[in-house]
Amino acid sequence: MNKHIKFRCVPLLLLAAMLTSLTACGGEEPVETSDVPTDIATTEAVDPTGICELPETDWGGREFRVLGYENTANPQFSNFEIWTQAEDGDVVNDAVFRRNTAVEDRYHVKIVQYLDGSDADQARSTIGHMRAMAMAGEELYDLAFCTIRSIGTAAREGLFYDLNDVEYIDFSKNWWNQKVNDTVAVNGRLFFTNSDFSLRDKNRVYLMLFNKELAEQYDLGNYYDMVRDGTWTIDKMAEGCKMAAGDANGDGQLDYYDTFGFAMDSYNGGVALAVGGGVKIMQQQDGDIVLTANDEHTVNVLDKVMTITAEERVGSSCQDWKGKVLPFSSHWSFSGNVFKEGRALFVSTFAHSLKTYSADCVNDYGILPYPKYDEAQQDYYIYADSFGMLFGIPSTTPTPDFSGFMLEALSYQASSTSLPAYVEISCKTKYTYDNDSAEMLNLIFDNIVYEPAEIFGISGVQTILFDVISTGKNTFASQYAKVEEMALIDVEQMIEDIEAVE
Repeated sequence: MNKHIKFRCVPLLLLAAMLTSLTACGGEEPVETSDVPTDIATTEAVDPTGICELPETDWGGREFRVLGYENTANPQFSNFEIWTQAEDGDVVNDAVFRRNTAVEDRYHVKIVQYLDGSDADQARSTIGHMRAMAMAGEELYDLAFCTIRSIGTAAREGLFYDLNDVEYIDFSKNWWNQKVNDTVAVNGRLFFTNSDFSLRDKNRVYLMLFNKELAEQYDLGNYYDMVRDGTWTIDKMAEGCKMAAGDANGDGQLDYYDTFGFAMDSYNGGVALAVGGGVKIMQQQDGDIVLTANDEHTVNVLDKVMTITAEERVGSSCQDWKGKVLPFSSHWSFSGNVFKEGRALFVSTFAHSLKTYSADCVNDYGILPYPKYDEAQQDYYIYADSFGMLFGIPSTTPTPDFSGFMLEALSYQASSTSLPAYVEISCKTKYTYDNDSAEMLNLIFDNIVYEPAEIFGISGVQTILFDVISTGKNTFASQYAKVEEMALIDVEQMIEDIEAVE
């Protein structure tokens, strides 16, 4: 196996069963399952990290109350992994139902979902609800999801328990993500995380689609093989973008009908490029969480990113088209539409959008991770957008150990139900055209990175990459200099806030 790529295995017998179930669900095209082996040997050693070691417990019908978020106008931002009323033929819905039923029946509990749709700022969804609950001293929820942009603030305000103090949670098990824990812990204290139970952390991570026809037309090489051998870099991406970009309609003007290299959903598409190149505003060093971005590497990465994002037609963001003439009502539709119509080599998007690209693209597409800074960079880094969600146990919960028990049970059960239903079938089988793209999705989901400066809302620096990308000039050094003093003070305050939580 190539040293640059790490894969997580999904039980093949389970996948075969899910694929068979999918073909029986109304309206779906049959899925070929001949490549899924059904004679797996059972004599292999058992991985102890895959064994659930919870005690057999009867909770007497107790409710496990989970707070999530609902956005009826933009359902991609809503929690969909917590609860469902019944099976309806949708693979993910049915897997969630079966997961919950298995846990409910085994431990005599009832999983109850509360979806909050009251917060107008979806990037800070549920935190206002949690604050009000804490102020009133109400014991309403046993678990709460919050957006990446707001959950660190909630922890600083004392709205969550330290998960290290909660009984039954075993972070050594493979349904937990220790890389996330290591990233967001502060002096050993961990107030929120994710697991195989959560899917809103996975449907909102950045990935990249490429137009196969344009790649072939310009003889750009095999991008999949570049990923595998570690040569998929920002420079290689820029090379393709510059070849593809052009005045397609020959009118001498920059307009929607031209061809573009990289169509960005927002300037965050450029942020994802910088993160992919190894830029980290804040990270763990020798047990401390510190600001680390003010170095030569950050400037060098952004120089490379600008060769794509700041060049006319080579890179173009939806925000660049605000107020301009377009054949549709919202400038936010630019990146998706221009790619679907076959006039962009790359587009930044998310797992939840694969369905629309599969339905509407005039050309076949492939899926790629964001490129490395250079070939010496060991790993690929995938940016977790701030609209994604993590979860924690509310500090108003009188019995956090019950929450820990249920989190362990649901996370274990999800590893063989709702997670593979979402990743293996909903993302891969239904909306990819080749095994290579499915392989790339494995890499993407296994290499998600979270930015602590964004999570904890560190003053001035949490948006600095976005601000630099939006200007089209590499002004990082000067912009950082303006906010560094304030940011350092806020880091110290953040550490004090976390240490003060009881």
